[in-house]
Parts: sequence; C-alpha cells; structure tokens
Amino acid sequence: MSTRWIPKWKVIEIEYNNRRTTICYDEVTKLYACPLCSPNCGKEGVSPDYGSYFFNLEDLKRHLNSHKQGFWLKKKPKIEEEEEEAKIIPGEEEGEEE
Repeated sequence: MSTRWIPKWKVIEIEYNNRRTTICYDEVTKLYACPLCSPNCGKEGVSPDYGSYFFNLEDLKRHLNSHKQGFWLKKKPKIEEEEEEAKIIPGEEEGEEE
C-alpha cells in the first residue's frame, strides 16, 4: 500500500454558512481539501501541497467551523521549572583545597 498518489484536483463550490465557498476535490481519492489549511487550493487550479483532507463534506464543514473557534490556537500554558542553584554554606568554598 502506498501513502502517495498522483492527485487529480478539481475546483468546486459548496454552500457553507449561506455563502459559496471554493474548495478542491481530488477525483482519484475522493478527498476534499480544506481551503483555509491549503491556501493555494482553488487559486487558478493550483493543487494543495499540504493541508487537511476529508472524506465527506460534513466533516469538512465541521473543520471549517473549528477554524472559526480556533480550537488548536488555545494551547496549554507552558510551565517552566526553575533550576535550583547550588547553595553554598558559609565557611565552605567551592574548589577549596587544604
């Protein structure tokens, strides 16, 4: 089984939120490409090089809604741990030899 294919992209329009939206549809794999994840999709027949792909229009529409909500932009806050510095006890010096 191969993970690569020679796509045959076709630019189509769908109804989404009472507006016409241009998307790319691959006739070989029957996949729909997200126009927001693949900005080259639909522009003068340029096929998308990367992006999100879906088997049906309902999943694509849900994905477009998630762009509006920005689910993946809400990242978990990063917690940085502070490094402990070596404590020097008075009277003891580093590297002191007797």
